[in-house]
Amino acid sequence: MPIDTKKYEKSKQVTLVEVKSQDLTKSSSNRPAGYQYFNRLKVHLNNDLTKIFNGELVYPRQVEIHLPGDRKRACNFDCYYCQGRILEQPLAPFEEDALMIVEELKGRVPYIIYGGAYTEPLLNPYLLDFLKLTKNYGSRFGIHTNGSLLKQLEKEKSFLSEICRIATSSEDYLSVSLDAGVAQSHMQIKNTKVNWFDEIIEGIRTAAKIRGNSDSPAIRVCYLLNRFNSSESEIKRIISIMQDIKVDSLRFSIPYDVYGKGFDMVRKYKQAVEVVHNFGYGKMLEPLMSKDLRERPYVFYISPHCQDVDRMNFKQCIYSYYQITLASDGYIYKCSSTASPSFKMNRLGKTTSDFGKFKKMILANHNPNFNPSTCFKVGARCNRIALEINTTWAKNKCKESLIQL
Repeated sequence: MPIDTKKYEKSKQVTLVEVKSQDLTKSSSNRPAGYQYFNRLKVHLNNDLTKIFNGELVYPRQVEIHLPGDRKRACNFDCYYCQGRILEQPLAPFEEDALMIVEELKGRVPYIIYGGAYTEPLLNPYLLDFLKLTKNYGSRFGIHTNGSLLKQLEKEKSFLSEICRIATSSEDYLSVSLDAGVAQSHMQIKNTKVNWFDEIIEGIRTAAKIRGNSDSPAIRVCYLLNRFNSSESEIKRIISIMQDIKVDSLRFSIPYDVYGKGFDMVRKYKQAVEVVHNFGYGKMLEPLMSKDLRERPYVFYISPHCQDVDRMNFKQCIYSYYQITLASDGYIYKCSSTASPSFKMNRLGKTTSDFGKFKKMILANHNPNFNPSTCFKVGARCNRIALEINTTWAKNKCKESLIQL
């Protein structure tokens, strides 16, 4: 049975900070290097933070491209916790222009990530073209998918064989949002009447077999804990399956509340779901987590402290140096969290093949006067990456001010 949250009712009045004893990410050593976001940004900037807000064009660490599904549907699943669930979800054909942007970038951006606020990239017929072009210029790719079409695309287009062929290091990755350890809970969570779970497991297994002894691309599996899938037996089962397949990592976390809600509503979700479940999940998961970063899979838990809405009180946003987003509606946005016309204020312009215009959008995104409260007032929130980067930046600026005093 799922964890009995009534047992932890007394925890509802505490904050996420107060349950940091259950925060398995409070030490950076508990996270793979790929999840230490501010450090990754510093490396991208050659450890020179004076590049931030100096008025010069600095290419971001990554471009995120939200391909518009198959142009008829955004996704083939209907997850109740989809972060873009209550946002506007238009689909616009912009692939040809986006391919030209990737061509013109010529590797200047180290990572190009294919995912979506509300879209499934494997539905899009252009995805393999994007991946090949990404690698032609030495950039690394990331794919965020529900995994449902991996096996089918391997049969039809040798998709997995191709991405394993073009991947050059573990910095290229395939990330699958699985979120279940058995077919029944997967169908409940994804709101489907078809058993996709076994198909996805076979797709992941096929990818691992094709990759063989290589470490490229990295194969990551994500598991969002909820009332359908949180029994200890189901958790142990999925860990066993991933150990057998030999994926690189298995990450557990609690679903982030969906974007577009007022902060007061998000705080209620925090108290009712994140605080309570963080205590129970943390206690159950701790003995099952990996102790050595070299373990495969590396099994770890990211607590909701890393997405705490009450930490979103900084006055500047430097996430633009980490990423910029080409969204499914055919526009370019400040970040992936606001990549929907529900947040038109964060549009930088229409997606275009004009590289000069694109560079101007990157430069415009590096705006020292942009106050994140613009986002917060309309229910737009930071993802974990942006939250860590911006809170660390704010702390550094505070320390600098104290030193000057």
